[in-house]
Formats: sequence, C-alpha cells, structure tokens
Amino acid sequence: MQQNHLELLAQQKSIKYRSPEAVAQIPLLKLEWVWFYVAGTLCNLECAHCLVNAGPDSRVLIPLEMEEFIKALQEVKRLNHDQTFQIGFTGGEVFLLKSKKFGHRLFDMVETALQYGDLLILTNGLLADDKTLATLKEIEQAASHTISYRISLDGPTAEENDAIRYFRNKKGTLRLIMESLQRFVNHGFLPAIAYTYEGSGKPQEVLQKKAHLEARYRKLLKEWGLHELELWGIPFFDQGYETTRRERLGLAHINSPGITNHCIATYTGHGYHLFQCSYSRSFGKELTGECGWYKCAVLPARAIDPNAFLSNNLKDALDDILLDHPSCFTCFTAATQGIGMSCSGKIN
Repeated sequence: MQQNHLELLAQQKSIKYRSPEAVAQIPLLKLEWVWFYVAGTLCNLECAHCLVNAGPDSRVLIPLEMEEFIKALQEVKRLNHDQTFQIGFTGGEVFLLKSKKFGHRLFDMVETALQYGDLLILTNGLLADDKTLATLKEIEQAASHTISYRISLDGPTAEENDAIRYFRNKKGTLRLIMESLQRFVNHGFLPAIAYTYEGSGKPQEVLQKKAHLEARYRKLLKEWGLHELELWGIPFFDQGYETTRRERLGLAHINSPGITNHCIATYTGHGYHLFQCSYSRSFGKELTGECGWYKCAVLPARAIDPNAFLSNNLKDALDDILLDHPSCFTCFTAATQGIGMSCSGKIN
C-alpha cells in the first residue's frame, strides 16, 4: 500500500513538471563518489520530510547483502582502474545494520569499504552507542582510509526540529541527537551537521535566510560544547513525505518549467560540477531483489522515479544524465545560487 502511495505521489509531481523538448544533460566528468543504500529505506525514524519515505516498515528499497555490496565495489574499482574513490553509506538508517537481525553486517561493510577509499556515513546518530562507536574507531584505526559522519537536524530548537524529525509515535529527537553528537566527539569523531533549508525563491533572499539559519545552529552547537562541528545545508526536495507535508501545511510546491542545456549554460556557466550526477552514482536494491545503479542518491528507486534506474551493471550507467525529474530543479536552483547541491558535501 505504501509503495502504491509513493508511486501516486511521483505521478502527481511528474504531471506538474513539463520536461522541455531538449532536456538538459549532465556528463559524468569523473566517478569520484559512489552511494550505497546499505540499509535500504528502513529507518528507526519516520521524518515528515523524508524524500525516500523511509521508516520502520519502509520497503521502497531493501537492505543490501554483503555479497551484493562487494560486487558493486569491485565494479567501481575495475572501471576506475584500481584508483581509490569516495564511498557514501545512506538509507534509511545505516546503523540498523549493526544489529543481530542483520548479522552485525555494518561492521563488515565498513571494514570492506575502507579497503577501497574514504567512507562517509549519513545517519541520524540515535543508534550510535559507546560500544558501536568504539568498534568503528578500532576499524578505522586499522585501515588506510578514514570514516567521516554526517548527522541530520531539521531545526535549531526542539519546537522546529521535532515537528519534522521524529519517531513513529511523534516523539521528538533534538535532545537525543545532541547527546549522540557528544558521544561521537568523545570517541574522537567530528561529525558534520546536515540541516534542511527552503531553497526555492530569489537567490539573494535564500542565501540570507540560509545564513541566518546557520547562525542559529552555531548558537545551538556552542550551547552543547560542539562549536567545532561543521554545518552543511541541504535544500528540501519536494518528493516522498515532503510532498505530503507541504500539502498538509499549505506550503507552496517546488514546481519547475523544465531545464534545458541553455539553462545550464546561462545560469550556471556550464557548471556541471555543481550537479552531483557529474561525479557520482548510487547503488540500491529494489523490493523485487533486483540490485542496480541509479543516477542520483536523491532518486534511488523506481517507485520514486522510473527513469532513475540506469542499469544492473555500472558500465552501462555512465552515460549523460537527463535532468528530467522535478527534484532535478532543486539541484539546478542551488547551482544558480552558486551553492550547488551535493549529498557528499563536496561543494561549498
């Protein structure tokens, strides 16, 4: 039922989006980042704005098995001629895989990933207890590559954050997340903070509001003795639960007239590097059990965007990417603001 609802939302968004005759194309400049939906879309939270409809029962994507993960890594290594590359773990909640239910495979996956390159783990941080963090620190110290973490917040106050980022029973998370951040720091990690902001509007106004919001986050971090942590803004994507949230609150939808190559040239100066599809691909596993490569970490499943699936093998997933989905306009808008949009935090 949930997947049918997700497909219906995707269809509604596509109706509003009118792709132009000459849809903009982004070339793959270099495969620097590879994203893995290691936990699928399973999550211990059920956030109101989640663009992949993650939650405790979500099956938009399902968790990767160890063999599937290793096979995908080996594909990238071969195509990169044995050069190292950046790896991202996302979901869903990555730390769910530390449990006995999943054979504690998180630790094996981390150890394996570090044989290929540096690793970034996106997490809500709530399952990162002292024992888990100590184990991850030991794994990193024994490896030749490093682990970094990014933890999400959706407001610098409990009132703002807990209205979006919560458990299924609507219990808030701000205090728990701040305590988790302190645990990370105590174990020698310096996680970055990912915060959401409204990216639509006039560029100057968006940047001013974003700067004001970031200052408020700085104040929060200082109050918790975490002033050294970096902040990274991610615009809201009008898909998944976020589309429902906007409808419920009467917020304007992020609509697009379509993006052409002329738009890219005129408003970004051919700034292909400002789009993460110019240097990354994502890998996930459909509910059917089919594994494959997707054009974007934001569009990781056929239920979200039928055109997002590229191929079962990486070699056939390296062609130019069409900016033919409504969410592509969010990335385009960020590019016109000079910010760019990157799940990796690559662009400043």
